[in-house]
Amino acid sequence: MRGDPARGEIIIMTIVTLTLSPAADIEYRAARFGEGLNRVSSHAVSAGGKGINVSRSITASAKRSGDPVPFRLRTVAPLGGPAGEMIRGILAKEGIGVTAVEIAGATRVNASLIPDEGESIEVNAPGVPVGDALGEIEAAVLAGIGPGDVVVIAGSCPRDVPKSYPSELAAKVKAHGAAAVLDCDGEALKIAVNADVKPDLIKPNREELTALTGLSGDASVEELGRAAETLGIPRVITTMAGDGSLLTSGGESVFFPTEKRKVVRLKGAGDTFLGAFVYAHYVLRRSAADSMKYAAEAAGAYVAGE
Repeated sequence: MRGDPARGEIIIMTIVTLTLSPAADIEYRAARFGEGLNRVSSHAVSAGGKGINVSRSITASAKRSGDPVPFRLRTVAPLGGPAGEMIRGILAKEGIGVTAVEIAGATRVNASLIPDEGESIEVNAPGVPVGDALGEIEAAVLAGIGPGDVVVIAGSCPRDVPKSYPSELAAKVKAHGAAAVLDCDGEALKIAVNADVKPDLIKPNREELTALTGLSGDASVEELGRAAETLGIPRVITTMAGDGSLLTSGGESVFFPTEKRKVVRLKGAGDTFLGAFVYAHYVLRRSAADSMKYAAEAAGAYVAGE
């Protein structure tokens, strides 16, 4: 809903998240995993994909807010088959409305094997082709957006969607006057950073930033900051897991430490961070620095299983 503030009309901002490669995520837990038959102690199914995770974090942030500010959240995802129906049901139970675009293929299913001790094993299926539904997906993202709104384009592209598409869509978002937030990696991130119309914000993790800029894996925080400053993006958030996060804006980088917490889960922590930042900065209108602190607290609680 839009209005004229000069006439005292209420303006409700819209946040749109796009997940081009959603998945039904299955977690299996056991004391250990080995060859042959493995009997698990528990399992859980969730709706996954980076944009969906960002929507989940935004929703959780709004629920935690003592003085909630009205906004609309639109979670766009191509869905198909039994796993697609499962995702719709899961999100409905979580109170997250999904704008589902029907595709011919069946939505992928990912699996995580999590032992009581040691490293977990993740098995990710490739993104399902969206075919001729890409135009409908784009229309769902751009519908009704304008100045004051924000669109988060997150995750990988299915194999029939060019790596340039996230950058191209970000440019269309900006042409509507909305802010474009991009969280992708590899070639898609490189294209976006070098595009004529750049996103307003990107959120690489340490590994993605070093790969993009050619730094070594053991680059210092100072080196990471200097590299982020060369990208020409208005705002860069670099997450570094338990080592903190880095905000690069206006040619300067500021480091934000992370409180050491017991680690219960790591997958999705970066998405939780981004969703909390988007809520704090764009909905609550907090400063970028305060929004970084807010996001760090939310991601820390998520990692600790709280």
